[in-house]
Amino acid sequence: ALKRGVFRRAFERAAIQPHDQVLEVAVGPGVGFLEILKRVGREQVVHGVDFSPQMLAKTQQRARAAGFSNFRLQQADARRLPFADGTFDLLFNSYMFDLLSLPDMAEVLGEFHRVLRPGGRLVLVNLSKRNEKSVTLWERLYRSLPVRWAARLMGGCRPVLTAGLVQAAGFAEVEREYIPALLSTELIHARKP
Repeated sequence: ALKRGVFRRAFERAAIQPHDQVLEVAVGPGVGFLEILKRVGREQVVHGVDFSPQMLAKTQQRARAAGFSNFRLQQADARRLPFADGTFDLLFNSYMFDLLSLPDMAEVLGEFHRVLRPGGRLVLVNLSKRNEKSVTLWERLYRSLPVRWAARLMGGCRPVLTAGLVQAAGFAEVEREYIPALLSTELIHARKP
């Protein structure tokens, strides 16, 4: 239920138009991807990438079961996206940055900036916390476990704060919305100048 509410708010911020060229990076099981497909015109191809072939298969199955065929999915590393510069009007990404190392975050945001058109919109959804000083229960548990156990038991994720990184990657109009919950979330909305 929380995830549905967070996604609803994220897509309000995304303000997808029927003619938008949209890319979702890290489609996962396709929940967000399906919402994107519902919002663009049927003549518009929606692109999605994921590192996992299993997730791509789940996304394809979900999209086809809902009657959509206007999409293209491919396996890709978010650090090296297989698209030309300035291709997309909107890039959507959810619950991926909380799995990345800090150097990878900067590299991925550089790729996001590269593939967006000038004026293009970026929407990120991340496991997060109120601010740098706060420490969540999830974060305490994550820090208390050996690295191998944290990855296995918790999926390797921990709360992140990405607004400063997004700004450092060259994005403008960076806005952060914090949604407190057991697993608190941040929504980041920004534009490529």
